[in-house]
Amino acid sequence: MAVTWLAVGKLVLANLDTIVGVAKPLFTRKRADSPPTEADLVGQQIAELQAASSGNAERIRDLAAQLKQVVTALDEAALAAAREREKARRLAIAAIALAVLALVAVIVLVVRG
Repeated sequence: MAVTWLAVGKLVLANLDTIVGVAKPLFTRKRADSPPTEADLVGQQIAELQAASSGNAERIRDLAAQLKQVVTALDEAALAAAREREKARRLAIAAIALAVLALVAVIVLVVRG
């Protein structure tokens, strides 16, 4: 479980500048030196908003692809860990069985001798 949060944390930190850029777009504001008409300003702001929305959609698609890669890697790591755990369990059972067999052999030899 800790591996999952670690991977998500690394993903977020690696893309923090992108996330901040998506969350806080800068738009045209009125300037005191050359005041454009309200219609021009609104039109320009709408165009910038549309461009920011398109950029956000592309970034979200990229982040989704990266997240898919992370989830796939986590699934593969979980399967590998499960295989290793099963292998270790089988080895432990074999070691216990061998130890019990050795203990029985020692008891038999002590009782006979």
